[in-house]
Amino acid sequence: MKMTFSIVIPARNGEQFITAAMRSALDQKRSADEVIVLDDASADRTGDIIRSPEFRGRVICYYNKNSTGFADAWNRAAEKAQGDFVTILHQDDLLHPDYLDHMEKAVSRYPGIRHLYAACDYIDAGGNITGTPPGPHSPEPVLYSGREYAHNYLNGVVTNRHIHRCPGVTTSRELLLRDCSYRKEAGHIADDDFFLRVGAYTDVVGISRPLASYREHPGSATSKVGSLALQLARDYLFQVSHHKEHNTLLDDSDKTHVNRMAVKFINLLLFQSLLNDKRAGMDEALRLREELDSLLPLFMEKNLPLWAKILWDMTRHGKKNMKASLYAKILNGGIQTRNFIRSSYRRR
Repeated sequence: MKMTFSIVIPARNGEQFITAAMRSALDQKRSADEVIVLDDASADRTGDIIRSPEFRGRVICYYNKNSTGFADAWNRAAEKAQGDFVTILHQDDLLHPDYLDHMEKAVSRYPGIRHLYAACDYIDAGGNITGTPPGPHSPEPVLYSGREYAHNYLNGVVTNRHIHRCPGVTTSRELLLRDCSYRKEAGHIADDDFFLRVGAYTDVVGISRPLASYREHPGSATSKVGSLALQLARDYLFQVSHHKEHNTLLDDSDKTHVNRMAVKFINLLLFQSLLNDKRAGMDEALRLREELDSLLPLFMEKNLPLWAKILWDMTRHGKKNMKASLYAKILNGGIQTRNFIRSSYRRR
């Protein structure tokens, strides 16, 4: 029986890149059975663009009056779809013209599979390629157990050598709606959370050849990770609790990686709060550390780098002092100098 494929594009204030994303969905060699755009209460020209003459009759449009976050938007988009498989495409990313063709062939080759992915290139605001995924790059689909997939995906997050990103993921609609939806409580990393859980319900097929493009630009959420330290600290603490309290696909070494990510962002929150004189942020960093210590006694203390141990000692018992702020500024100056030297070296 022929499988049907839906491409859904949740959009919020995406006027800068939404046209390119929609064109990439519509220009597939193997045409999508439907392309859906869900406008999540945009306040810019997104609504006008998706309803423009260029896309009229080619795209199904929905409008959500009140935004409730991107994870909810992903789930609502999947609910609107009618295809057997759903590809969620972010408003600033792209699918390569042969993406769906490869997905359909992979499903035909592995008919029981309910989650597939392809690697992606990295592009800038102008569409220029700025990075490529780990090689070798092959168009051949490879079958992984759910546990292997979860391990490989997490390893890519930790090393910043992702096997795939959000563009280039196709999942059974039934699985999304019945077994494994995106969790709003996972916060900013709801996509990572989904990828670490979905293998409990299906084996996974992956293609290492880039068949999508992940756009990094000044307006993207990932370009503002520094301003998201609080959110990411909370999100990884949620992951620590989840993987500690439930029987998940991650083994002990994988869980240690997740735990260290929580340490990383709690440290970053304290550092940034001192650097920018944000007392509330410092208090929250102290609270989050206490919560992590209650889940994993002494883990944070044993995994702190030396610079962080000094910083925490200076702020012990919630005391903010000038020495701690000065130390944070000195650390920041060292980071800026290091980055300048690396950048200068790359330009040679």
